[in-house]
Parts: sequence; C-alpha cells; structure tokens
Amino acid sequence: MRKWLIAGLALLLAPTPAAAHAAEIDPFDAVDQFIGTEFDTTQNKSNDAYGNTFPGAALPFGMVQPSPTTYQPGNALVGEKGGYEYTANLIRGFGMTRYSGTGCTGRYGGYEFPTIPYAGRTLPVSPSTDVKGYYLGFDHANERAEPGYYRVTADNGITTELTATTRTAVSKYDFPGESTLILDVSGPNNRTFGSEVTIDPAKRTVSGWMFGADVCDVGNTYKAYFSTTYDQPFQSYGTWNDAEMTAGSTHAVKAGTDTSVDYRHDTGAWITFADGATVTAKTGFSYVSVANAAANRDRETGHKSFDTVRKAAKKAWQKALRTVDVKGGSTEQRTKLYTALYHSLLHPNIRDDVNGEYLGYDKQVHRITGNRHFYQNLNFAGSGWDMYRSQAQLIALTFPDVANDMAQSIVTMVQQTGRWAPGAARMQGDNYQVILATLDDMGATGYDRRAALSSMIETQKLPATTTTRSEAFQYFTTGMIENRKGDFATSRVLEYAIDDFAISQLAGRLGDTANRDFFLARSQNWMNVFDPVTGHIRPRERTGFDRNFDLRVRDDGAGRGQFNQSTGYQYGWMVPHNMATLIAKRGGTDAATAALDVLMADLDAGAYTKTGNYLSNQAAFGTPWVYHWLGQPAKTTDVLYRAVTEMYDTTPSGLPGNDDQGSLSAWYVFANIGLYPAIYGTGDLLVSAPMFDEVRIGKLKIKAPGVSKGKRYTTALRVNGERTDANWIEARTTGTLDMTMSATPGNWGRGVPPSYTGGADARNNAGTTPDGQGNLGSLDLSDWSLSRTALAQAGAAPGAALAFGDTTFTWPDAAPGEPDNWIPHGQRIDLPDAAAASVSFLGLATNGPATGTARVEYTDGTSQDVGVTFGDWAAAAPAGNSALITLNGRNNANGTSGTGTFRIFATTPAALDPAKAVDAVVLPDHTDKGIMHVFDVAIS
Repeated sequence: MRKWLIAGLALLLAPTPAAAHAAEIDPFDAVDQFIGTEFDTTQNKSNDAYGNTFPGAALPFGMVQPSPTTYQPGNALVGEKGGYEYTANLIRGFGMTRYSGTGCTGRYGGYEFPTIPYAGRTLPVSPSTDVKGYYLGFDHANERAEPGYYRVTADNGITTELTATTRTAVSKYDFPGESTLILDVSGPNNRTFGSEVTIDPAKRTVSGWMFGADVCDVGNTYKAYFSTTYDQPFQSYGTWNDAEMTAGSTHAVKAGTDTSVDYRHDTGAWITFADGATVTAKTGFSYVSVANAAANRDRETGHKSFDTVRKAAKKAWQKALRTVDVKGGSTEQRTKLYTALYHSLLHPNIRDDVNGEYLGYDKQVHRITGNRHFYQNLNFAGSGWDMYRSQAQLIALTFPDVANDMAQSIVTMVQQTGRWAPGAARMQGDNYQVILATLDDMGATGYDRRAALSSMIETQKLPATTTTRSEAFQYFTTGMIENRKGDFATSRVLEYAIDDFAISQLAGRLGDTANRDFFLARSQNWMNVFDPVTGHIRPRERTGFDRNFDLRVRDDGAGRGQFNQSTGYQYGWMVPHNMATLIAKRGGTDAATAALDVLMADLDAGAYTKTGNYLSNQAAFGTPWVYHWLGQPAKTTDVLYRAVTEMYDTTPSGLPGNDDQGSLSAWYVFANIGLYPAIYGTGDLLVSAPMFDEVRIGKLKIKAPGVSKGKRYTTALRVNGERTDANWIEARTTGTLDMTMSATPGNWGRGVPPSYTGGADARNNAGTTPDGQGNLGSLDLSDWSLSRTALAQAGAAPGAALAFGDTTFTWPDAAPGEPDNWIPHGQRIDLPDAAAASVSFLGLATNGPATGTARVEYTDGTSQDVGVTFGDWAAAAPAGNSALITLNGRNNANGTSGTGTFRIFATTPAALDPAKAVDAVVLPDHTDKGIMHVFDVAIS
C-alpha cells in the first residue's frame, strides 16, 4: 500500500484546466481504503482521532465485509483496535463482517468467524490458550486493496485474497508449503456467549454459529451463522474446546444462555490441505440459520471462480461510485472525495437472505415481500444519532430505492418492537424519526407512512410510557430536562426538539394539522434552555440557569454530563429548524456572526476546555452552514475549504475522527459538492459552492465553471434557468444549478433558509392532571401536578371564567396531557385590540418565588414594561399576589396524591395607559430564580 505525503497547499493552488483534466482519476481507482485506518495519537478530542475504517472487501450495503483485523503489542488503545489500525504489525485473522468507523474502544462489533492461514500441519497449542501465537506478521508493502477486493502476503509467505458478494465472502489462500486454516469460530470482536462448529470432510464443508454481544456491548446481542465450502479436499482436521484439542474431531460446541461470560477463542476448528495448495473458500453468512447461510453461498457464488466474483464486485462499485460524478479536481481531491463516498455506502446492511427470510427485531423469522430488502445497522448503537445529519440524505440522493427500503425497515422495526430504537443505544433521541421524516421529504415515500406517523404520535406523548427517550416524562411535561439528571441533559433537550420537529413535518405532509402544530410547538422547547442573560444555551436547574457552568466543557463540576461528545459552545447552534430565532436571541446578526467566528477559529478543537469547533464529530456538523442564516454563505465556503485541507488528507490518518458507519465521510461529500441538508427532518439543501467545476448527484446537476481556476465563491445562482438570491433549495429539486463563480465573495445568498417559528408562543407545560393519572403532567420537575378535579371544585374547570376585581381570567381549556400553562421564555400572547386600564397575570412559581419582566405592546407600536412576580405554590401569597385558587393536595406521576396546601395567584393589576389599545403581552424572557408558570393574562 502506498502512503501518500500530505499534499500541502495543493487544494489552494488551482490547477490549469489541462492539468485538471489530466488528473481526473477514475472514481473506482481513486478510492484508497487505507484512508482512515491510522489512529492519530497526537490528538485528544474526546472521541478517537481515528476513522476506524478497514481495507477489506465489501459490496455497497452488503451483509458481509471480509477483512483483516490487526493487532500490535503495547498500547491497547492502538494495538487492540477492533478492526484495522495502520501502525499494527500483526494480523489477527480475516473475519466476516465489520462496522466501519465505530467508536467504543475495546467493544467493537463484527469480525465473526475469523480465519487464520497457518504455515504448518500441527497446531502446537490450542488457540484458546494462546491465539496471539498464530497472528500473522505482515508489511504494508505486501498489501493491495480496491473496492471489493483485498490481498496480503504475510511474513509466513501465505497470500490471502478476499472478495465478496452481497452475503458471501470468497477467500483464496495460496500456501507456499504446509497448508492449514485455523477457524476461530468464537473469535469475534466482542464478548461471545457460545459457539458451535461442524466439519463435513466428505462435502469439504465447515459450518457453525456464534452468539455474542454487538457493537459497544450495551446489551444488544445477536446470533450469526456460517457455512463454508472449500475447493480442495481436507487431508486432516480437528476441533478445540478450551485447552483441549481433538484431532479428527468433526464437532465442538460451547454454549449457554449466560450473557455475563466471555467465551472468545474458546471453540474452533482447523483443516489442513496438501502442501503448496491454493484453496478457495466460499463462506455464506446469515442471521437466520446455517441452512440459509449455505443457500446464500450457493445462490450467489455457485460455480463462479474467485476472479469472476471479484470482477462482479468491481462492477458494482464502479456503478455505485458514479452516482456522484464530478469534473475537475486534482488527484488528491478526487481521492478524498471518492474514498469518502465509498465509506458512505458501506452501511446500512442488507439482512434478508436469498430466500427472503430475515430475523426481525422480535427475534422471529420473517420474510421480505417484493423486490425489496430489510436493512439493519442504520447506525445501530447510536440509533441513528450519527446517520441523521448527513449519511441518510446522501443515500436518498444517490440510492433512492435503498432509501425507500431503509424507511420501511425502520417502520418494520417499530411494528415488531413497539419502540423507536433497535435495542439499547448509547446516544440520545429518537433519531430514527428524524431519518424517516427526512427521507420522506426527499422522496422516499414507498413505505407505510400512516403507520409510521401513528406510532410516532402514540409513543411520543404523555404518559411517556412507550417512548425510548430517556427522561421523556420530564421533557414531555415541562419542556426541559434539568441539569441534575446528568446524562447530557441539556443536549438531550436540543436533540428531542429536533425529533419533535421531524414528527411535525411528517404529520404536516400527511395532512394531520393538529399533530403538526402540537409537535412543532414542542420543537421550540430548546428555548427553555436558552439563557437570555448570558446569550447561550446552557444547563438549567429547577431553581434557575447554571450560569457558573463552563461552556468550554461537557460536564459540570459535579461530573454531570450536559453536552454529548461536545462542548456547550459547539452544541449552542443545534437549533437547525429555528435558526432565525436563535440568532435573534443571541443578539442578532452581528453578535451571532462574531460568536460563530470564534467557534470557527479552530475547526477541530475537540471537547476539552475549548471555545473552538469539533467538526469531526456529529453535533457540530451543521455549524459551518449557520452562516447561511446570517446571509453570509461565502463564510461557509471559507470554513469548508479550511476543513477539507486542515482536517482531511490521503494518508492512513486522513480521517479526523470515527467515521461512525459513514456519517463523517458523507459530511465530507456534501462539503465538496456545495450542498448540505442542514434542516434535519426536511430534505431542503443549503447551497454553498462546489469544489469541482461540475457535479452530478442524483437528479441534480451543478455547474460551477472556474472552480479549478481558483474561483471558489458563488456570486450568482440560477435554478433551472431562473435567477435566485436564495442560498438554499427545496427538497426534491431537480434539474440544473448554474453558478457564477468568483475568486472574491459577492453579495449573493441573502435569501436565507427557512426557520420554523410556529408554536413558539404556545403553552409549553402540562401542569394539571386527573386524580390517579399524575403521569399526564408535572409542574415542578419533581413529578407533582395540580389536581384537575380539585381545580374544577374550586371553579377552575377547563374554560371557566375566574373573576378578580375588574379583571376576568379564563382557565385554560386544555385536555389532560396537553399544555395548560406557559413557562415563560418570551412568548407573545395576542390579545383583542382594546383599551385597558390594567393588566394582571394568573399563575404560580415552583421552587420560587420567581420574578421577571413582561412587556405590554400597544397597537401604536409603543410598549410598556411590567414586572411580574409569583410566589411559590406551596407558600402564602407574597406582596403583589392574591391567592385566587387554593387547593388541598396535589397529584404525583406515580398515581398517588400528596397532602398540603397549594395556591394559584393573581398579580396585583399593573396600570396601563388607558388612552392606548393593547395589542399583545410578551411574557418575561427569563426569571430570576425558580420556574414561573402563567396560566392566563387578562386586561381590565
């Protein structure tokens, strides 16, 4: 394998048109599978500075990825990486599957049924006792890889070649002398709880299964099966079980149901061939049965030779890589682009066998219908946390049929489990909902859309008993997750708000306006963790914002995580569906630009005491495109050019972080083609500038003449011939984007992307519940709520009028489980345009008292500030409050009732200018402490 030197300023020095044309290396030849295989130990960014990619064989979205896995004595963080690490000097063997780009050091998944070619006839020791003694020394000079193919000659002289079909690994071993294959049936990357192997010498077949832990070892388990045929007869064979080796044995098993054990390497087999043999092995793989594994092998490979399979794999990749066709660019640029595209198309993976059977999430065998596929590994351990920000959209543009099957696979998962996650997940949010809504908007509607929406609505409302979101009850009721919950509480609010926005968009497309509005309103919950005093999103306690929290870090002083894999500065822009409001709250265009410039000063700083960005991790993916909402797309272009030169190169360490099954690579593809799907939950694409003279992707053709001459900035845009100043295009836009390019920025792009502000002024807290159903609301972040029965007895039934001097309040007419009061963050309450002598507020404080400043807006454009204070609901009325409603007891989420006296207060009417008509009242944008709850506002 060649290891390129960094090309320095090659991207900044534009080639001549002739040179660019000469450098147009073919997409297939441009792929370098070693990019991303080296761990850069000089960086410490929270996640590994390691792509964790692999150079083995695979087909686009294939079930198997036969590949070498490496080992190096010494630093376990490097030498025992779960796949292929470039600085390693030993190969552990050649396994069947690989997750590309995962994190979870030491807990990688895949690598089932590894085979070790051994230059001997007798094993000196059981691999269970010392498997490392059988590892293969190798040198990169003796390796070669291309899409669908891998070859290495180990130090023992044995040459191994790998290729693949969709469900079958085809391997060829060329032995110079004594010829043995060691089959480490229980040797995958994660813990193994059982395995079995059976040898059939007459049929030259070995088959078996293993049961073990999946990637990250967070509780997900699986069983895999294999069946291998060899084209050469066995001269001898045997099995091992623990330290016992039995020559001539044809069967070994070690199995149980205990998932606390680790039986790795405990069970396996060996087979020997004639000296100097060249052996071709065809290994079918299945998650259903050995019989299905054999059927997969026979159907897909039959009597095909190794070279025939390899040629078919090459043809499949040539077609896949042509889904993004670019003109111009240096060899380095094209190598980075097409390698990124290659990595983006390794996942998700087909799970159905050739007979249509697949193992569902309910652990039952199902059969796919029609010419479709069932996909898994949609960012499995992350439940789509990585995929929803880039990779899903790239697949929708390049492989719409795969996108449709992905969408249906998600719905099938939900139908089989009743959950929006495939199992235990490390990351937060119901991100499959975002993936589904995004794919839907991009045209992938060939799935059961009604069933998907119905499940979203059913699982994502109170009483929060079927959702997969952690701390969902607190979020659903109060619109926030207090910092004491830890587990990255603050970033969870932002992620959940994106989930809710995605649901609202799908509901709107299907004509369900009520749920569109409900979830759109809940998607504005990010405002509950925006602190207007400091101008930042920050952790919030039930007694107020934690303004001592250092936003340069992830955790607070008590070790409670607040931001997932990122800092508060990086997550501070994670409001892609309502960026305009975020910008306004941060002080407007100039202030937001200045803050964003600080973030971009260091593009990949990591998450440890940093004010810079972290573009090699998913939470920051959209940050360069925030400049679009500021009307400054040229700054986006500048950041992207810096990113592709500062962070990416063509060396083995050329990926700056875990590729996470292709999401980082997909981001790189979008950065290069001048588009990005920044509004997650929609398929809208923000337009910057491509880094090639011409790009074709899906049904879009982008013309940007002059890029190869150094003209990097878009200064004008025509969409299918029509000039536009908008720096974004709608989902499903087809045709041609004609760009006028310049070496200096222009004024194009002032037409900013949409921001969805609907529901920002709606009530956002469900604080009243029926007796015995306290799980339908919470007022105080401690799971306590007001009794709707007691309220009705006190005259506060839904819609009831409540007199207070010359003022009449209306009790909210909200159904159980629906928001019935405002936790203020500056909501604007529209009132009938009428003159008034005073204004009064109905509400209370929890963990109060709480004080803020409201604003009365008059129809003539003037306004008047009004101070608002509410006493704590469990205390007597303070000065300026009158206890309008007094209740005995309250309800708890566990279904019980508590004792005590609780009050709802009316504020002393504040005088207004009677000569003016009141237009609206704007609630306080923050309170000094506690949490304020406003049930109604009335003028006299």
